[in-house]
Amino acid sequence: MKAIQVHEFVEDFEILQGNDSLMSMNNNVDKPVPKKGEILVQVQACSLSPGDIIMVHGNLIFLHEARPFVPGMDISGVVVDNNGSKLFQEGDGVVASNGVSPVGGMAEYMVVNENEVVLKPSKVSVQEGAASSSAITARNAVMDNVKEGDRVLILGGSGGVGSAAIQIAKTHAKASFVATTSTQTNLCKTLGADQVVNYREENWWEMDWQGGQKFDVIIDTVGGGNFYGRAPFVLKTGKQGGKFVAVTGDDTRPDCRTVWKGIKFIASMPWRPLYTSLRARTYPKYILIMPYDILQGRKQVLEWMQEGSLKVPIDEESPLPFTADGVRAAFTKVASGHAHGKVVVTMSTSN
Repeated sequence: MKAIQVHEFVEDFEILQGNDSLMSMNNNVDKPVPKKGEILVQVQACSLSPGDIIMVHGNLIFLHEARPFVPGMDISGVVVDNNGSKLFQEGDGVVASNGVSPVGGMAEYMVVNENEVVLKPSKVSVQEGAASSSAITARNAVMDNVKEGDRVLILGGSGGVGSAAIQIAKTHAKASFVATTSTQTNLCKTLGADQVVNYREENWWEMDWQGGQKFDVIIDTVGGGNFYGRAPFVLKTGKQGGKFVAVTGDDTRPDCRTVWKGIKFIASMPWRPLYTSLRARTYPKYILIMPYDILQGRKQVLEWMQEGSLKVPIDEESPLPFTADGVRAAFTKVASGHAHGKVVVTMSTSN
């Protein structure tokens, strides 16, 4: 089968385009064989997320794969071998992920655990199905932390998580006011944002939001820039119910290329949530979103997409073709941090 292979970890994604020594197409990769509890899916579309960038960058030693490896984990496709599964039949259109290991998706076929698979609703395209993974993160960030009537600020409203978070906060959590930072004003307002701040022209932490009213929740989908340190200017304290929900941490590409660095990074993660809980009179509560409830989240997100209450914007340059140049362009776009919606590679035009 055809598959994209990563030969070396990519330090600089700007030099990835045209570089076969780092990432290339192999037309003769063995088709994967499902083991017990797994099914074989013919991939029709694969979307990329920051997790895929971290995997290809090689920053996390715990996710190092033997090279060459096939990148990508979030797919939509058709079951071609159900391997005796009682949940799925051959020919079923499905949406799936490879769990926490972002490998295998940029290929014509991918083996997935049947517990990571959901039937694709009829009104959801294969591109939208593959792109739905970021909406699961948005669903967890919003539905667990935003209550009806809350004022919410979403940092990064045009990205995969941010665009879904706007809609979920307004439609499903019933927030009273949703603001976001983005250069894509029309897109964010179409999704339901009440106010959009162009971060290139204004600093959200310096603004007088509706006469000084502070937010109940800030959801950070951007990371970096010490945004939590600036949040108290516009966000309620923890004692007042204020929450800073971090989808991405201060370091968007942590250096965990050795076991020791990885242990230090993991050990540091509980520090800020604990500290802000103890200092709730002064600081907002800090909440770091970790992957959980993925299967149920995928089902709910796809149900919302089927009924039309959630749309997953696709980046204007997507879907990209399943070629070496197309996939390298997809990785470069996501790594730049300037994708407007989800970046998707299409292997098949059928739905």
